[in-house]
Amino acid sequence: MGFPIAVTVVVVLGLVLVGWARSNREATSAPRVGDHWHSTYDIYVCGGAGMGTWRSKIINETDPNGIHTHGDGLFHIHPFNSEASGDDATLGAFFRAFGGSIDDTSITLDNGETIVEGFDCGGQPAVLTVARFDAQDRDRDPQVITEDLASVRFLKNLEAFTIAFVPADEVPPKPRPERFTFLESVDPRALESNNPILDIVTTTSVAG
Repeated sequence: MGFPIAVTVVVVLGLVLVGWARSNREATSAPRVGDHWHSTYDIYVCGGAGMGTWRSKIINETDPNGIHTHGDGLFHIHPFNSEASGDDATLGAFFRAFGGSIDDTSITLDNGETIVEGFDCGGQPAVLTVARFDAQDRDRDPQVITEDLASVRFLKNLEAFTIAFVPADEVPPKPRPERFTFLESVDPRALESNNPILDIVTTTSVAG
């Protein structure tokens, strides 16, 4: 009887240790509380074949957990707690912080504008797409993502993202050059918020 009991104890302890190691790894995966990463972003909406418009920077700085902007065209990934660290450091967390949203078909911005995919884009339906670029290697092909967009993670310091409405077979453009210029010069110690927190309006508009 002693041998089967011993084997059972070993198996149970092994499972417990595996579970503990997994949860501990997820709790400490980057970005961690206290990290301060910067990535740039831009929002692009197609308007016809080879044409489109860029949306303004998000200026609402509301941030309960540590992923925010200073109205500068940058994501400041600075987790204050576990709600914005590791696997929870996502585009969805950024949008939720200021009262906006992103899902697989639409985004809602800080001015209350909602843009929904499917409108005409040079004879093709627009598709909401996120392109992840490496700001330190801009010639590298981007990762293009069209599903589970709210869960797109921030993976390292100095990334660049274009949130775009483009045809399904089109790769979104890189963020505008000035976004990279500011990303390269930013010093987190020099950034202080002087902007008021904006009330989220409820007006909805759909591009098209």
